[in-house]
Amino acid sequence: MFHPEYINPAKLITNADILKLFELVEKHGGVLRFVGGAVRDAIAGIERSDVDLVTDMSPAEFSDMCIDEGIKCVPIGIQFFTTGVIVNNSFFKVTSLSSEDENSKDEWKNDAAQRDLTINAVYADDKGNVFDYYNGIKDLEQGNIKFIGSPQKTIENDYIRIMRFFRFCAMFGKHVDPKSLEACIRNKEFLHKVSLEKIKEELFKIIMAPNAVAALKLIFDNNILNFLIAPPKNLDNLSLLDSLIGKLGISKSIIRRIYVMFQPDVKRANRLADIFRLTKEQKEHLIELCKARITSQSFKDTVSIRQALFKYGKEICIDKWLCLNLDNTNSDFVKSILNTLYKTNTPSFPLSGKDLIDLGADTKLIGLYLDGLKKDWFEGGCFSSKEDLIEKYKAIF
Repeated sequence: MFHPEYINPAKLITNADILKLFELVEKHGGVLRFVGGAVRDAIAGIERSDVDLVTDMSPAEFSDMCIDEGIKCVPIGIQFFTTGVIVNNSFFKVTSLSSEDENSKDEWKNDAAQRDLTINAVYADDKGNVFDYYNGIKDLEQGNIKFIGSPQKTIENDYIRIMRFFRFCAMFGKHVDPKSLEACIRNKEFLHKVSLEKIKEELFKIIMAPNAVAALKLIFDNNILNFLIAPPKNLDNLSLLDSLIGKLGISKSIIRRIYVMFQPDVKRANRLADIFRLTKEQKEHLIELCKARITSQSFKDTVSIRQALFKYGKEICIDKWLCLNLDNTNSDFVKSILNTLYKTNTPSFPLSGKDLIDLGADTKLIGLYLDGLKKDWFEGGCFSSKEDLIEKYKAIF
């Protein structure tokens, strides 16, 4: 349930140092409030670790307060009137009110008017009192995603807001404001002016969001990112994956999501890794998924499963199994194989060249001996121990 006048302050106050900062600002005649994501997520019941804070003190006044109180602070975003402050061992970013109208009687409402979406322009104090100037709580409750004021003007202030619009559609959207969407489409060419890193960061968040499919359809149907990325081969696979992992209680993986959507070959996997800013390990995982020749038959029995684990590793086998069963309605069967994969230790060939040298093997033939023994070991389901293989070596060679 939404509370337009009050929220539990415990959802906003992550540690006592925040309260200390509120006390100091009040002591010096100022007002400090939470704003944006911290308030939005607290109302929506989503856990959030970082907070955004706004004060009616100017950056100079706030800095003077910190000096008077012996608190370390540093300007970290002069153009945005943002100051970094350390209270005890906690670091906070505090932004001074932004106003384009110096004669405005309500400087807080005018600050809210400079923000992007109605759901991100809700403020709260340390007591839990909420200040909602543009019906952001109602829009959050109803899933309405829309810009504040004129969508055109709001986007012109910062073109990355186009991507943020789709990100919040993916997070909270049930209804998309037509005027806001129209403005995003009309201004999509200006995304060229935005840092690719920022665009990729927003796209990553969209992919991982609860309503990713709906938001991505809006993006690709309207060619928002046609300068950066081609549409996925099968976006609906993402819905099937969400349904499956929901039934199985498995957490989301950006690699699985990219893989089922785009079904890439190795060449495109490399390109996607760059677009989604994947780490080296994530990129390697995606490429291995593309390379792995795994089918449902790879999980038909214990021998097949052990062979697959040896060739590809546990993570690849788990992801492949899930991707092979996107439309499988028998979740109990899928889960049983999954549990087997989790519980089965990845086999490791137990014999080394040194072991054979110690037995007096001809060093020129070590590779041949190992290949033959490994083939026999693999075909038997990767069960034979080191001792078993040594006995086999003695018998054969």
